[in-house]
Amino acid sequence: MENNMVEITGTVFNIQRFSLHDGVGIRTLVFMKGCPLRCRWCSNPEGLAFSLQVMEDPGKCIGCGVCVKVCAHGAIKCETGFSIDRKACTQCGVCAKHCPADSKTVTGERKTVDEIVSIVKRDVPFYGGSGGGVTIGGGELLSQPVFTWEVLRRCREDGLNTAIETSGHGSWAWLSRIAALCDIIHYDIKEVDPIRHKGMTGVDNAVILENLERLDRQLSVIHPTPKLILRVPLVAGYNQTEDNVEEIADYIAANLSNYHTVELLPFHNFGEQKYKKLGMSYQLTGKPNTSPEEISIYAEILAEKGLPVKVSKW
Repeated sequence: MENNMVEITGTVFNIQRFSLHDGVGIRTLVFMKGCPLRCRWCSNPEGLAFSLQVMEDPGKCIGCGVCVKVCAHGAIKCETGFSIDRKACTQCGVCAKHCPADSKTVTGERKTVDEIVSIVKRDVPFYGGSGGGVTIGGGELLSQPVFTWEVLRRCREDGLNTAIETSGHGSWAWLSRIAALCDIIHYDIKEVDPIRHKGMTGVDNAVILENLERLDRQLSVIHPTPKLILRVPLVAGYNQTEDNVEEIADYIAANLSNYHTVELLPFHNFGEQKYKKLGMSYQLTGKPNTSPEEISIYAEILAEKGLPVKVSKW
């Protein structure tokens, strides 16, 4: 009988193996492409757009001019090095395909569920002793929920530890189904105030907080219960204030009960160079990293309100 099943695919921009963050033990991180938020401090700008993108590294250019010849849209000039007219560029990736020096690369790749699961399972020997497994993040995984759900379902069937990282901005129906397949759920709380949240991320937080409260209630009936870790990224000049942290603490205490830890994330600028490679502006250019020690005062605020808290080391 003919198989008429359509193979499920998704777009990822990175698969990072042997990670020691974003969950317990040694993990494989799958980064989904596409995100509805525009957080000003985002360290993965290549995860924002849903489409494939050309990243440039002029320092590698050997001046051969091949990219100029193959670009059908006249988007590339090559004089002293090359430059890309981002308004004319269609992100087709032909220049990257033909560049002999890898001064242009394409970020984003369509993958099948089988391909992702196969890559994840290469590291099974490392998961067992460390308690590790697979973590799916982004971008925003709720922007590709069918693919995310199917990858987690397959990993779960194979007995792997499963985790996600989410902003919570997406369909509750899908978040509910995805959460049921997780051992660990990392969920961001950036701000409680909707106006300030929109100013920092481009969207208000009504859906995010509603989904979080529904998730908290769902966790009381899921067995075994996934471990919910609330993540609070703190960025000086935006939400790194005592008042904001107190508001978040009060919100958690009043509305949530089935979480494991509140994790504070100090700002880091590790993604700054990627903005340049994508031809994008970065509003926090030159801003230094925040040390975990600088965040300790905010951890004390949470602890004084009786919340279990930890400070990430990036």
